[in-house]
Amino acid sequence: MLRLCIAGTCVMAVCGLAVGMDLSNAGFEDAGTADNIPGWRWLTVPADGKVKVELVGQAHTGSKCVRVMHEGPDAWYLKNSPVPVQPGKAYVAKAWILVKSGTARLRIVGIDGKGDVRLRVTSKGKARTTDDQWRQFETVNEIPSGCTKAYVELYGDYETDVLVDDVQLAEWQSVGVVGKHKVSGWAPKRVEEKIGRGVVAIPAGGPMHVSWRLLKTDPVDVGFDVHRLADGSTPVKLNKEPICKTTDFVDTTVKLGSSYAYCVTMAGEPISADSERSLLVEASSDRKSYRSIRLKGKHTFQRVGIGDLDGDGRYDFVIKQPNGNVDPYDAPGYWKKSPGTYKVEAYRHDGTFLWELDLGWSIEQGVWYSPYIVYDLDGDGKCEVILKTGQGDPREKDGHVLTGPEYLTILEGATGKTKLKTPYLPPRGEMTGPKAYNRYDSRNQMAIAYLDGKTPCLIVERGTYELVIVQAFQFHGGKLDKLWTWRSDQWPPRYWGQGAHSIRIADFDSDGRDEVLIGAAVLDDDGTPLWSTGLGHPDHCYVGDLDPTRPGMEVYFGQEIAVDRNGMGMVDAATGKRLWGWPERTTHVHSSGLVADLDHTLPGAECYSKNKPHPDEGRFECWVFDAKGNVLDKTDRGFAPRAAYWDADRQRELLGKKAITDYDGSKVGPGVEGRIIAVADVIGDWREEIITTVAGELRMYTTSIPAGDRRICLMQDPIYRMDVLTESMGYMQIPTLSYDMETQSVAAKP
Repeated sequence: MLRLCIAGTCVMAVCGLAVGMDLSNAGFEDAGTADNIPGWRWLTVPADGKVKVELVGQAHTGSKCVRVMHEGPDAWYLKNSPVPVQPGKAYVAKAWILVKSGTARLRIVGIDGKGDVRLRVTSKGKARTTDDQWRQFETVNEIPSGCTKAYVELYGDYETDVLVDDVQLAEWQSVGVVGKHKVSGWAPKRVEEKIGRGVVAIPAGGPMHVSWRLLKTDPVDVGFDVHRLADGSTPVKLNKEPICKTTDFVDTTVKLGSSYAYCVTMAGEPISADSERSLLVEASSDRKSYRSIRLKGKHTFQRVGIGDLDGDGRYDFVIKQPNGNVDPYDAPGYWKKSPGTYKVEAYRHDGTFLWELDLGWSIEQGVWYSPYIVYDLDGDGKCEVILKTGQGDPREKDGHVLTGPEYLTILEGATGKTKLKTPYLPPRGEMTGPKAYNRYDSRNQMAIAYLDGKTPCLIVERGTYELVIVQAFQFHGGKLDKLWTWRSDQWPPRYWGQGAHSIRIADFDSDGRDEVLIGAAVLDDDGTPLWSTGLGHPDHCYVGDLDPTRPGMEVYFGQEIAVDRNGMGMVDAATGKRLWGWPERTTHVHSSGLVADLDHTLPGAECYSKNKPHPDEGRFECWVFDAKGNVLDKTDRGFAPRAAYWDADRQRELLGKKAITDYDGSKVGPGVEGRIIAVADVIGDWREEIITTVAGELRMYTTSIPAGDRRICLMQDPIYRMDVLTESMGYMQIPTLSYDMETQSVAAKP
């Protein structure tokens, strides 16, 4: 029988109290006939020969249950009579299902003035178990605005043989933790990186282009002197007047084939023993626009972490190699065994090899199994390397790693020595069922957030598509203290399955404390939800001052999950309020997309996404929107185009293997070789470096175009720095800024 709870007889607890609904013929002892069940209606009529229904005695409880035998391939649907519901409230539907073959699904359907509104099915509402055992499945949804009635719907497709019993519908109540305390970390004031001038010299086809950083601690009217050092001779000051307009200089007096180093000081200050000098560079005519770090072997690498490992004020590099990826997606033929193990290697800014760590067979060779970040957690001025490690070789016969120890490990950046090793949190096993490996267990990410505005706190996330668990820690004095835990299943369904392939950190509500954007939802600094779009998993999300014509910051989303509208769009960062969205249906907005100010004629950022259609539907579609949601063009730039600040203007340029171009297609520089691993303001002035992987080397392309003005080092912008931090994981997205570069004055300090 299809049996529904009578009001007052079914009070359930699904992460909270639930009030049972009064449903007609809830016990289904009034069976009627197979094609005319009182209180229920078939959307696919059994008499059409495709569905055979039996009222049998193999019940979960009572004397009868319903058996649905479907020949396929079309779907079958069975729904109960609608009951009153309240918009905005969450409801849970449950059913006991025994699957002999095929699949059955359970969902809640709202009814508004235009008809049915079918709500997303959570994984627990999909019945695939085929061991002849009764199992209870459930799905929870919030009733959309405008829906005042709803019903429970059971459905399936293809060849199906299932028994269904004891269906329930009830109001669901969250047990999300309330009254959390604000984080009060160990730092008395904000811990910030101490970075030097980052002096770099690049051959510019005869002359030498020298550039350096402007720091936010510099006086507004600061000027600089450039000194050249050659063959141990006395330093030669090159500029006649203090350099005040830019933080770069073109040295036209070099001799081809000679090696030089440069030093930059504040105007009038002499060079001292501890003055920072650039690396020696040979003046050449080939316009070699990159610095190369030679790796230990001829391998390429998958990710790079950027941070000062030894406290000398220069950025060093921690790579993870080789450049391969095993994805946990569970579609047939998609997943494959790891062909080898990952090695983590650390290099100083000058290319000196520091150390190596083999992650071993307990960490599968994919980006989701192996998160790592590089940052100064304890405030000693030197970055730690924080990563997930394992032990031994717990691979199963097919290559999956489902068991075995997992550790959260913190290494000393300069030596690779272990500073702390503790069981990894969040743990495996919090989600069950056949989807747990892909959707939760293997999906791991990390970030750093200043939850109290002062202390760098470690954020560790597990899960993406269904259950998401986030935990926050602080590390000081060799101890790791947990600050809070957030679980999506303890909050309303709009927070379920909202994870992304990247984490974004920013002060969303302008209270001086960082929040955590896990995807389509934001967690406040104390670990309670701030807002959620409720649209499910986005493939890309960017946060910053994307639209400078309105106050505050914005977030742009590209939704992977198929949605009828708003699959691409922008929301207010503080509230999640929709500002604009694509009004038509999308199927799978895929990969990193791109958000960057590309067009100088329009205010704010341009937003690019590419939609991957269902195999049976349509074609690939691409859009470039302005900051107001107007479509500018539909040129196909792939799923993950990259851009960087490269020439003298305030817009970013598009990166390619053949050329670096402006948005209009005009060439501003030669292309880059190798796969782009990161874009970041690592050395020199405010223009960005492009880090690529080429066999046996890390290449860091940097511009030799003279600048038009000067700007504070982008790495000193909090959003930008945290975006660069997470380029070592997940889908690489270029970093954004908390301010709009076009409208910010040169002298202003972010």
